Amino acid sequence: MSTFGQKARRLEKARLLLRRRYGEAPKAMVTHPVEHVLRTILSEEATPSQVEQAMNRLRQEFVDWNDLRVSRPREIRETLGAEFPRAAEKARVIPRLLDQVFKRHNSMVWDFLEQLGKVAARAYFESLEEVRPFVAATIARDCAGAHAFPVDRDVARALGRLHVLDPDAQSETEMQAMLERAVKHTRAYESHWLLKRLAEDLCLVQTPVCSQCPLRKMCPSAVVAPKGRARRPKRARAAKPKKKAATKRAARRRRVAKRKRSRRSPGKKR
Repeated sequence: MSTFGQKARRLEKARLLLRRRYGEAPKAMVTHPVEHVLRTILSEEATPSQVEQAMNRLRQEFVDWNDLRVSRPREIRETLGAEFPRAAEKARVIPRLLDQVFKRHNSMVWDFLEQLGKVAARAYFESLEEVRPFVAATIARDCAGAHAFPVDRDVARALGRLHVLDPDAQSETEMQAMLERAVKHTRAYESHWLLKRLAEDLCLVQTPVCSQCPLRKMCPSAVVAPKGRARRPKRARAAKPKKKAATKRAARRRRVAKRKRSRRSPGKKR
């Protein structure tokens, strides 16, 4: 079982390897907190293109985000589409979250976040019903500058396969607390962004693409076909030593014959 220090070093090594693959993480630019929280919820187990397509469908189907707030989960689920990951769960959570915030502030403009501190912003969203800890951590980090390491199912899956987290034994809150201790504030956003990219691109739910993963050599769960030349048939392997010995005997006979010829030939006069 790995110690906390070993896990912290593994996280840092993973960050450096993933940075070579994906480059530097873009800075978090939150101009619309409501849209940001919608993308956060939709992004779990979904690709960025799926999220953007879903956001476009929501804009087309509903008049505005307040209309989305008062809509039924069934309508939202149908708009997301049957193929969208965890559509039913997300369709239930989205209007519930928006409605709770609206009833507290009577507004769909979340300017109240500007007045909250880092700890208060996180506690505010954690107090809402049916809001997962990773959503509260994301909003506190991106909108209030808090030191947070959100752990949704994607990040938990990737770090679980790396044996850094144990999603079966740890809660989201426990996993986030561990990562926030293990990763420095200045590296937390980049580490999270890189791991999220890995989970979306390669460390998939059903069929992870381990052969293309930059972490395959350090991942205990990686399944990669062994590389190298195919083994020769047993008969061919057995014949090789015999062939080598015959080659040595032939070379020895040539050397002996050469020495005999040199003895029979007359020496050179000086």
